[in-house]
This record gives sequence, C-alpha cells and structure tokens, in this order.
Amino acid sequence: MSGRFAMALHALSVLGASPEGANSAWIAGSVNTNAVFLRKILRILVDGGLVEVREGRGGKYWLAKAPEKIRLSEVYQLVEPDGPLSPSEAEPNRACPIGCGMRGSFDGVARSARVALLKHLHRSTLAQLIQETLLAD
Repeated sequence: MSGRFAMALHALSVLGASPEGANSAWIAGSVNTNAVFLRKILRILVDGGLVEVREGRGGKYWLAKAPEKIRLSEVYQLVEPDGPLSPSEAEPNRACPIGCGMRGSFDGVARSARVALLKHLHRSTLAQLIQETLLAD
C-alpha cells in the first residue's frame, strides 16, 4: 500500500473537524507532509466529489458532504484504485508450469482481498473515524 489512503483519511478528518474549511498548508501540517504532495491527494478527493475547493489566494478545502455520508470504502477506492495487492512487475516465465499460471492465480487472490477489504471499510464512516480519533486523545 502506498500510504495515500491514510493521508486521505487524515486530511478528510481535519476537514470534518473544520466546518469552515482549511487550507492545504494547515492540513499538510497536521498530516506532517509536504503541501504539494497533499494537494495531489486532495485533487483526487475533489474529483471524486468528497471535497470542494476554493482555489487561489486564501483558498480553502472543505467536505462536499457530511462525514456521516462518507464511507471509508469510497475513500479507499478513490485513492487506491489498484487495490491492496499488486502483481509482480516481472513477467512470469510462460515455459514454467508455475509461471504460466501464476498471473491468473494471483489476480484471483488480489480480487478476493480487495472485495474483503472494501466490505470491511464500507462498515465505517468518516464521522466514526473522527469520533474515534478525538476520543483517543
């Protein structure tokens, strides 16, 4: 996994706790990452309809819908479209009895893992995550 999901949830949680919105520098400070990198994550969330933005000087981000309406599975699908498991970049040897079938077998395992993960994430909302985070203090 790339860490984009964790950063996206962190950024969304900051916005969920900030109804007036927040700028990318403020969010990046909370996530403890570079604002330029974070803006790439925020752009995915804007394009996915979870975040709205007012760009330019004094620009801010805010949630496009209530935290109760944002399922963690929705966030995951936006920022990790390839799923939790990726195939090897090496092309298996087709002349090998294992190599010739490995790609298809691995794809089945990866699909099953993605379905199970999305099913689990669908049970939780951003509002629940924010509540748990605030209680953890």
